[in-house]
Amino acid sequence: MVQDPLLECSFLIPVRRDANLSDGEEHAKEMWDWLDDEMIDRFGGVTYSPLAYRGAYIDRDTGERVADDSKKCTVAIEESRIDELRQLLSAACVFFQQKCIYLSVAGSVEFVEPPVS
Repeated sequence: MVQDPLLECSFLIPVRRDANLSDGEEHAKEMWDWLDDEMIDRFGGVTYSPLAYRGAYIDRDTGERVADDSKKCTVAIEESRIDELRQLLSAACVFFQQKCIYLSVAGSVEFVEPPVS
């Protein structure tokens, strides 16, 4: 059986809640367990980098520089399932209390935002 080609997708989840949306505290282990379960149940697996990714950006609401550490997660999925990953990451924005999540799909970058309420 020939499998459809897979695309490498990676995303960054900051290790702390957004200080402008929440309290800036680290996520509990249960949060990461939720993400792990969702990725395995939906896509059959996920890889986490053992390193923290240090980054900085300008907060779009405050105009201030924000530095953070993130976990990098990688999954290989069919192109037809990219929207499913976007929907999961949109929910993760709420769950992890983030304004957006950095997503790279085969080198193309986008910022996934929480669902519009």
